[in-house]
Amino acid sequence: MIVSLHATHISADGTECLNDIVPKLGEGAKSLISALPSSCEYVEINTCNRYELYIAAENNEEIRNKFRDLIKETFPYDTRKIAYILEDGDSIGHLFRVVCGLDSLIIGENEIQHQIKKAYAEAREEGHVGPVMSRIFDRTLAVGKRVRSETDLNKGAVSVGSAAVELAASKLGSLGGKNITILGAGDTASVIAKNLMGKGPNTIFVSNRTFERANELAAALGGIAIPMSRRVEAMEASDLILVATSAPHPVVRSEHIREVMSRRPEKKLLIIDVSLPRNVAPDVTEIPNVELDNMDSLERIAMENANRRRKEISDAEKILEQELERIRSEEKERAANEVIRMISLKLFSVRDAELDTALSRCGTESPEKILEDMSRALVNKITAEVYKNLREASRNGRRDMCCTAAELFGVDEDVSGSKNEKTEKEQQDKKSDVGDEAAS
Repeated sequence: MIVSLHATHISADGTECLNDIVPKLGEGAKSLISALPSSCEYVEINTCNRYELYIAAENNEEIRNKFRDLIKETFPYDTRKIAYILEDGDSIGHLFRVVCGLDSLIIGENEIQHQIKKAYAEAREEGHVGPVMSRIFDRTLAVGKRVRSETDLNKGAVSVGSAAVELAASKLGSLGGKNITILGAGDTASVIAKNLMGKGPNTIFVSNRTFERANELAAALGGIAIPMSRRVEAMEASDLILVATSAPHPVVRSEHIREVMSRRPEKKLLIIDVSLPRNVAPDVTEIPNVELDNMDSLERIAMENANRRRKEISDAEKILEQELERIRSEEKERAANEVIRMISLKLFSVRDAELDTALSRCGTESPEKILEDMSRALVNKITAEVYKNLREASRNGRRDMCCTAAELFGVDEDVSGSKNEKTEKEQQDKKSDVGDEAAS
């Protein structure tokens, strides 16, 4: 039904390893996807903390083998099982955990639900979504909504952006009166900006590759938009730099920070980089009075968050199990539903033909006679093939089919009762025969 490929911050044992894994796996998956039949359904989820590919499969083994080959080609010396494969219920169960934020670095985060919704919408728009993926992802988004409405899992939940602000406040004591530079203006930077509101910073500089986006975010914050080419000037005036860009290379390098600190050598500078891949060169820490934190530094906050939410996590997992049981029941019923559909079409065809015959006789015969004939014809035509197949099955020793038919028509108890009565009568007759022989 469905096979999925995964590499996440959990399987990679942190976010650092994902810097190389996600691009490599994504690139390899492109070749795999391009070789799939045009009718194949799939959804690709690619975020800073995970790469996941869900494929609807007629033959699970075939897709599973393709995924295994991709993993071997991409990571030939991997002994940690960074990339792994799930199937059917396990795939769906994992997707449910992801959409609820249970598989996130920050438990209960909301951004992942938006990211899944976006990935699903893009796949649908590109024509990669059909009945299987529609059913699974519609249910997934509904599950995410249910967990968030019925539990407190995301109430006050910290996202990566809010965790970065929390970390900064703990390091600096307070953000009140501080000058802050935000590099980036995407989703994570927007969450950072939202969480800075009410913290009382003095000035917020916003810089982004696209100046219009920087201007929008700065306006929402009451800050100042700065072109990327002038970011060093903004950093020079700042106590805190928050980096959240999608650049594939460092946007803050050692020479930038050396220039900044040469003009303010005694003033400390805190840099928090939440970009993946990392956008701050690691050697900036060699410069005096400069401290650098990154995604891995948020793990402590993530653990504290998980500990605070043990009850909510348990409540959410109960809901997920209920939803998975519904999926399992529906899958079990799916084959029956198709048979029911075909039987219904056949029976309605018989009914329509007999109704036409009955209507054609109206006015020429009594209604009672017409209805009597119609009801008899319906019963005979509906049961004729059933009775024929049952008798043939019985002749061929297929008593299981007879038992199944009795169960389907709700007469299994009657059949059993009839058999028991017959058995009792045979036993009584046998005893009577024995008694007669003894008497003679």
